[in-house]
Amino acid sequence: MGTMQDARLRAVVTGARRGIGAATAERLLREGWLVDSLGRQPPTDWVRMEGDASRFLTADISSSADMRRVAAEYSTTALDLLVANAAEFAPWDEVASHADLDSVDHLLAVNVIGTWRTLQTFLPALRRADAAVVIIVGSGGGSHGDPQFGIPVNAGAASYAVSKAAVHALAVKAHVELAPEGIGVYVVDPGLTDTSPGMARFGARRCGRSSTRSCPVRTSATRASRHGFAALLFTIAAPRTGSGPTVERG
Repeated sequence: MGTMQDARLRAVVTGARRGIGAATAERLLREGWLVDSLGRQPPTDWVRMEGDASRFLTADISSSADMRRVAAEYSTTALDLLVANAAEFAPWDEVASHADLDSVDHLLAVNVIGTWRTLQTFLPALRRADAAVVIIVGSGGGSHGDPQFGIPVNAGAASYAVSKAAVHALAVKAHVELAPEGIGVYVVDPGLTDTSPGMARFGARRCGRSSTRSCPVRTSATRASRHGFAALLFTIAAPRTGSGPTVERG
């Protein structure tokens, strides 16, 4: 746990029920990490892997009560890596002028406030570790530079784009605050991944617990390399053009 009782590195991965989160948790386990996967409910086929190295924490990141309960479990634990991956997507045809604002409110509560709450929940544990790392999963849809899905070129999935732009800003602010403490904060765009309905028709690659070979996640379990670890972690579902994932340090 990053403690005297267990020298193995510990990671928490949110949104780990399927897709990017599940593939990341699975690979970290294979690399010898202690991994706590967090999601609203475990997958029906989830099994305890690697003995005591893996567990699934049932929690909704948009629920302050759930996350307070999770925080209590980490009151004395050191956390080496937080992968803030949990998020919801918006309909492809959702545009700013006609978006259902009740649905938008829910999505922002998960993607923005939930990610923010995740960071605050685990920050005490991250501070107990030696040079911890936070990886926040961003998106080209929330950027100004993605040629296919960026904010200036695509009107659809408006609330998702807004949420990811906000998450990118959150990561920058967190980096400015936490870098002097030796905590690395990164935003990573893993490329278009088939994690919600309709993505496959845009060329998204499948990624999940049953297809980790097509979604490789390269890791290093040495403490000295963990800041470089962010650039290695997500080669998950790089775009079909062959370009690698975009990695931005806050």
